[in-house]
Amino acid sequence: MLDIRAASIADIPVIKEIVQDVWPKTYAPILSAEQIAYMMDMMYAQESLEWQMMEQSFLICYEEDEAVGFASYEEVEDGIYKLHKIYISSDKHGRGIGKELLNWIKEAIISKGATILELNVNKYNESALQFYRKVGFEVYREEDIDIGNGYYMNDYVLRLGIA
Repeated sequence: MLDIRAASIADIPVIKEIVQDVWPKTYAPILSAEQIAYMMDMMYAQESLEWQMMEQSFLICYEEDEAVGFASYEEVEDGIYKLHKIYISSDKHGRGIGKELLNWIKEAIISKGATILELNVNKYNESALQFYRKVGFEVYREEDIDIGNGYYMNDYVLRLGIA
């Protein structure tokens, strides 16, 4: 049984723990160690997460008393919501937790009038692409985002119609 609830600043250490577990394993085959460190510092430093929590809805997912995942999302245009983050602890992959967390988000945003859920995913993150395609997302466009320090995020923007 999963317990999905709103995350707060008090949950940042748990979020960072999940990121420390997932990010290196996910992105080491795709990005340099230097880019991974740069992006983790840019997106997951305490101050950065505090700022993001003011703009986005963050969720944390527990299985019994163990934090097993988190997600964040926000409305970016009328009826269009963006899933910024969804990460599941690496030892919990393949158990339906990501799908359940995604379904929770879909229900929450449908009640707010959402018609589209979109997200960015690295073009070379095959396991994430496979997951998103399996749950109905389709490639909407490609984009290369300059994140500074000579680094780029080479992404697909995926969309899912939900209404």
